[in-house]
Amino acid sequence: MIGQDEPNLVDFPARLKGLLAKYPSYAAAASDLGIPATTLARLARGANDPGSDTLLKLATRLNVSMSYLAGTSDDPTPTRLAKPSHREKTAPLDVARVPKLDVRAAAGAGSVNQMHAVNATLPFPLWMLHKLAAPGAKVSFMRASGDSMWPTFDDKALLLVNESETELPRMAPKASGDLDIFVFLQEDNLRVKRLSRVGKEIVATSDNRKYSPEILRGPDLKRLKIIGRVIWWDNRL
Repeated sequence: MIGQDEPNLVDFPARLKGLLAKYPSYAAAASDLGIPATTLARLARGANDPGSDTLLKLATRLNVSMSYLAGTSDDPTPTRLAKPSHREKTAPLDVARVPKLDVRAAAGAGSVNQMHAVNATLPFPLWMLHKLAAPGAKVSFMRASGDSMWPTFDDKALLLVNESETELPRMAPKASGDLDIFVFLQEDNLRVKRLSRVGKEIVATSDNRKYSPEILRGPDLKRLKIIGRVIWWDNRL
């Protein structure tokens, strides 16, 4: 569960630029921090939001707390992240511990899966979760499998799914790239597609153009269960 308190967010790019000012160039910073110069430049411009791995690496290498780096605190003192108990979902102040499910959501024709949580969590910046989902939302990580959502995300991409969002908006057809991406069960197949409800039907659309849209109606709808909406993904992790 995401924490209930809203963070007082400030400008992350400005905070990062201030921390990088000690380096003569992005190339020098990249050499010291182990992060590509192009990535640092895009983050400092605000062109990209940092992934959890990048944010953790920056905080460690720059010797500041993630709260300070993210702009939610003016105290740069590094935070020692305590190992959470099985009841805890967040590490102190900075990081949410998000359950990782031992499943793959098929970005293709579908594959048989049994959804169950493993005894593992992955760290994710708490300030980003506050931007991506409402307080109290249930979120989890899972892997994609297949190429039907390429180039948006790759085979084995890490997906962050908001399991509190299981209702499809009713809308007129529009450009497929504007539709939300959902993970859903269709019989025993765990799948990931862009979904839209049109009348009494649901249209499942892939981003890879070699896959045609699917129209789900009648019995197909009765066998469909929406697991949640994909709110973040990373092709590198």
